[in-house]
Order: sequence, then structure tokens, then C-alpha cells
Amino acid sequence: MVIKIAVIGSEKMADKVLRLNSHANVQIRSLIYDKPEESAKLVKMAQNDDVLFFTGPFPYFFAKDEIEKQGIPAVYIPLDELVFTISLYYIRDTLCIHPDRLSIDIPYQEVVLHVLDELNIDAARIYIKEHEHYRTDEIVKFHHEQWKAGNVDFVLTSVQSVHKELEQLGIPSFRMIIPKKNILDTLQHAVAKGELLLSQASQIAAGIVQIDYPDDAQAADTELHAKLHELLLDLGKKMNASVKHIDDRTFMIYGTRGGIRQITGNYHVFPILDQLKPFTQASIRFGFGFGVTALESEEHAQIGLYHAKKHAGHGAYIVTENKKVIGPLHHKTTKTFQLQSDDEHLLTVAKQTGISVSSITKIIDFIHLRHNRIFSASDLADYLQLSKRSAERLLKKLVDSGYAEISGEEQPYQKGRPRALYKILL
Repeated sequence: MVIKIAVIGSEKMADKVLRLNSHANVQIRSLIYDKPEESAKLVKMAQNDDVLFFTGPFPYFFAKDEIEKQGIPAVYIPLDELVFTISLYYIRDTLCIHPDRLSIDIPYQEVVLHVLDELNIDAARIYIKEHEHYRTDEIVKFHHEQWKAGNVDFVLTSVQSVHKELEQLGIPSFRMIIPKKNILDTLQHAVAKGELLLSQASQIAAGIVQIDYPDDAQAADTELHAKLHELLLDLGKKMNASVKHIDDRTFMIYGTRGGIRQITGNYHVFPILDQLKPFTQASIRFGFGFGVTALESEEHAQIGLYHAKKHAGHGAYIVTENKKVIGPLHHKTTKTFQLQSDDEHLLTVAKQTGISVSSITKIIDFIHLRHNRIFSASDLADYLQLSKRSAERLLKKLVDSGYAEISGEEQPYQKGRPRALYKILL
């Protein structure tokens, strides 16, 4: 099968990746930006691709949140010691620039310091800007200031758009050389991720669909049952799955992981829920499960259905073969958490706090989704869909065990007591 890879980067680097691709089963398309800050927007255009290939760490950092949101595997070309060493020798031997008065930007300064130490080059007059958390205009400003102050003679940058802006300012600079080895290694990594994804696509998937009527309902609604059956048959055609009628409240769906991934947009949306909105007389819940065998996938579908039933109204959850729970689908925020874990640190936290592994992974997921790491018990309660009191109990256990701290307080309303703000220390 064909592996579809979206290359996100500058035009120059994307063309280089295209030229070096020799895999007959790989289809590459380029998504070009002028500045790396645009990379997150381009990720949204790659929903039908199997793997994202970033031409450097900088665009990857800017798109990281969107990558996690879309759930698409991603790789990037590393800026390692090989990149810096080749670039250093090039500016010295070809451009005749002595490498003792340089301004450099790179994700991690250790790469530069290790190479300079190995080559016995004094780093005292070399200025380094780590750029994992900075915008390109801030990097340009840093180099410009070093140049104006007379601290440096030359700029060695890892970002193509920074090099272009420095040229316009009349500041001598060079964009680091990305060797073929790094591109080919990253391409091979992308292909491996794509092959894994395609192999998983044929994995057995089962779905359980259940109509839950209110306790005072007299009988099953035949109109709702018929409409749901019709919608499920249409869904089955779209995802190449079979639909089996079990009883007047239950249906089974048998298909593949690839079909569910496609119909849910990488496990985020589930459009059939919109079609069910007019039916308010009952709640329709979907549980999907993946597994190595049909029995395992059915067991996981039952777990998915259990989580869907925890919420009011129509809903859908997915449980993977390694017991990762994904859901609720078709909501503003789709959460993921583990029902089990072999992560020793996670197990230690669970043991010391008395909080389940699944709850801890939900809390970690909540922290990762927030740009501001400080939050209130109400914020956590909204995310976990718990009462505020239950969220406060969880946080108290974490604070008492040293895995969270009270870092301040807020008073959103003029009246009433201020509420505590927390910071997780996991």
C-alpha cells in the first residue's frame, strides 16, 4: 500500500526531500510555509496523510499542539552534531570565516558546545540562542543585537526564514547545511511509522451500539430503531464494515481499525452523532474496540461502551489494543487515557496517592492541553466531568503526596472566598 507523507517546511528543503525519496511505495506532497510559525496551520491541511515530515525541529515545535490534536504520526530532521560540524567547517574552509566570533541559533546549545569542545575552539565569544520556545522575529532580533554591538562577525542560523531576513538587514549569515544522511534517516523513520500505521489499519475492530431508553419508557421506539439501523448500514458502507442486528436495543459492527480511523478523522469526530440529535427520546452510545482477535476487540468495545454510558446523551468512545481510551468523540476536546500502564513512575504515583492510573493519565493529558500550567479545581472538574468536590479530593491527594502544589489563588467574583490555584509536579 502507498504511504502518504506530507512534508512541511521551506520550499528549498521540501524540494530536497522530494529529490532524495527513492521509496516506490511513498507518495510525498509538500506543504510550504514562509515562516515556521505557519506550520500548525499546515498540519490542519494534512488530515488525509499518514505521516507528517517536518524539515526541522523549529516548525515541529510550533505545530506540536496541533499534531497531538490531529493524532497524526510526525517526524522531523534533527539539528545534531553532524549538522553543526559540517556547517562549521564549510564557513571556515569555503567562506573563510573564522569560527570564534559567531552568533548561532539552534534548539539545544549542548550540540554547539560539545562540538566546539571536541575541536578545541574557544566558546567565550560565541553567542548562542536556543530557539525551542521563540519566534523567528525574536531570533532575528537576537542576532541583530549581537551584530550591532560588534560582538560577532557572522551568523550561523538553523532557520531559512531567519537567514533571509538577516540578508535583508545586511548581516552576513549562513543557513546550516542539512546533510543527506539526516534527511534519508528521517525519511526512513517516516516510512517505518507509515508502515506501522498501515499494518494497524487491518487490525480487527468491533463496535457495540446500544439504545438506552429512560427508566419510565414503556417500550422500544420502532421508528428510532429503524432510523438507527439505516444510519449504521450507511456507516458500514463508508468504513467497509458489516452491521449485525442483535436485539431491539443493540447492534454490532465488525470492521477494521483503518476504517474507524478514516470515519472518525484520526479518532476525533463522529458525524453520525449529529444525525442522531433529533432523537431525544433515548441515548445512543457507541463503544469501539481494537484487538489482535475478534474476542479481544469485542471486550475492548464493551469497555468503550461503558465509558460512553457515563455521559448523558449520545456518545462514542474507542479503546485500543493496549487499553488506551479515546473519547468522547465529536467533542471540542477528545481525551485519551490509559486503563493500565507499565510505566514505573506512573505506577509509583498511583500507589503513593491512591489515585487510579486512568485518573492520573487524564490529569497529565489535561496539563498537556493547557498552555497555562496553573489551574483551579473547577478547571480540572470541567475537564474530567466531575464535581468540584471530587476534583478537590484528587488534588488534595496529589498535594499531600508531593505531586502537586498550591501556587496561588484567584477571586473571579467580588463576593465569596478566593479559590486555590494548583500546579502539577508530575
